[in-house]
Amino acid sequence: MKNFRNSINKNVTDHPFTDYWDIFVLKHQHPINIIFHILGIFIFYSILLGAAYFHNIWLLCALPLTQLVGLTGHLLFERSHIDIQDAVFSWRASRCLGKMLWRFIIGKYKEDVQQRLDILYDYLSIYHRDTENTEI
Repeated sequence: MKNFRNSINKNVTDHPFTDYWDIFVLKHQHPINIIFHILGIFIFYSILLGAAYFHNIWLLCALPLTQLVGLTGHLLFERSHIDIQDAVFSWRASRCLGKMLWRFIIGKYKEDVQQRLDILYDYLSIYHRDTENTEI
């Protein structure tokens, strides 16, 4: 594996993906985990709007709750590699969360998951076939 931050889970040690969106999708397949993440997004924006509406900057101290919601989804429903930087904050994870929310709203996220799974399974079947042929 080239970059540990791009791990999918402990069972997938090698994969063909270089764009983090593809990796993100494979880490977020379970419907309840997806709901937890979407809930976290809504909580995030509710806290921001609440802080602005009530003119109370202290409400921003509750922002880490949003990460806890997403991590709970992974802990309970979909164990996958979680990079600590992405769990705390990263632009790539934030971009992917926004994209996941949008793709979920327009009903395309399941297709995204299936496309990435098809690519991964094709890659793994070729990868395993090639490694079996080289072991003599």
